[in-house]
Amino acid sequence: SAAASSALRRTTSTNQQPQERRLRFLSSVDPSSIKSALSNLDAGSTLIISIDLKGTDETALATRAMKNWLIQSLGSSKRPDLIVSKHMMLVTGSEQLRKSYNKPENVFLIPEHSRCEAFTTFTAATLLPLSIIFGWSIVDKLIAGAHDIDIHFVETNPRHNLPVLLALTDFWNEALLGSFGRIITPFTGAFGSYPTFVAALEAQACGRVADKGLKPSTSTSADRTSCSGMVIDGGLCGTYDRALYQGGQIIPSELVMTMDTQPSCDSQQTVGTNGLEELVMNQDTVMCSFFAHADALAFGTEGAPVGSTPLNSSPRNMEKFWGPTGRMSLEAADVAEGNRPSALVLCGKLDAFACGQLIALAEHRAVVKAHLWDIDPFVRVVGSSLREKRTESLKGELHEMYDRIAITGNADMEEDEHEKTATNVNYSTSTILAHYATIAKSR
Repeated sequence: SAAASSALRRTTSTNQQPQERRLRFLSSVDPSSIKSALSNLDAGSTLIISIDLKGTDETALATRAMKNWLIQSLGSSKRPDLIVSKHMMLVTGSEQLRKSYNKPENVFLIPEHSRCEAFTTFTAATLLPLSIIFGWSIVDKLIAGAHDIDIHFVETNPRHNLPVLLALTDFWNEALLGSFGRIITPFTGAFGSYPTFVAALEAQACGRVADKGLKPSTSTSADRTSCSGMVIDGGLCGTYDRALYQGGQIIPSELVMTMDTQPSCDSQQTVGTNGLEELVMNQDTVMCSFFAHADALAFGTEGAPVGSTPLNSSPRNMEKFWGPTGRMSLEAADVAEGNRPSALVLCGKLDAFACGQLIALAEHRAVVKAHLWDIDPFVRVVGSSLREKRTESLKGELHEMYDRIAITGNADMEEDEHEKTATNVNYSTSTILAHYATIAKSR
């Protein structure tokens, strides 16, 4: 939802966007995140949409914090139940949560077949907030773009099928070449949140051990038994280019760009006719930079032999970079070996339709990739249960520390005493957690 909102905000002209409507996201109960999400908001004109697929504790805490803020801000003149009914909505996959909500018409139940965290973009979890902010006409184009890729995926021969070809490319890079994931670099600000979306999608759909222990048939050092599911945000317009050209670890790159950014009438009103011409020229520069980045990854520096990449961090190699005048030779330092894999994803126009295409392309690609690794992508458990179990264990330890502070004034436990107890918390974690407990208790 955040990625789609960011793209639509930049691709939709201001006369198509409802005035003064803003969309903010809260995915953590961290106090600073809550404060940032609520800053400069008028409770009377705020609608809170709680998205809770299965009824997690963290989402419940965040929802409760938002509910308390609404009641505290508006409760002097209105009943709490009326405030909640007018200012809160719920999107959930839990029948129990749906039944517990006071106002059924404010609850949107996600169908059984769609209750998978990785693939909720085209459910009420995303479409409801986007339609409120941008209007249904824009969201309808988003859905149409996704449906276009759906048809392409179902009807096109695998030899020309984009999701299949991209998934096979990922499999080749990971299973046979030994790479670990890929780095996505958008070359337009509208797609700045796209890498984060893809990273979350593939981590949930592909990032675990194969269900049946599939092992790629290869004798190389890349003897992989599971998909990495790792996607890295490469920054805007090739921010990390030198690390990709010269770094010791080869990471496949994916560059995302659009052919036509469609400078709108809004831009002409803002910067004038001459300024609009400069915007078009800037687009030319970005497009050339896009292909220059891909060429440098593929072919490297002209005439640079393999293994010629200088070790900038080693003092023993620094004399290679200094010319006779004592000034650093940038030509000697700025080289690239090439032969680094990359894929270029180019959209036609920068609009809601293209946004829908990109989202659906990423989803189908993740499904095919998971299938190649013999992984079920439609799991309903978000993240690893190991962390959840460990969190509960540490919460119990933390409460014991609070009790010790109340009784003895000290949360620390001596190392020999720690070893005698039946706790599963390692001593280093326990020591730092005790320091936190002391600070939190005093606060």
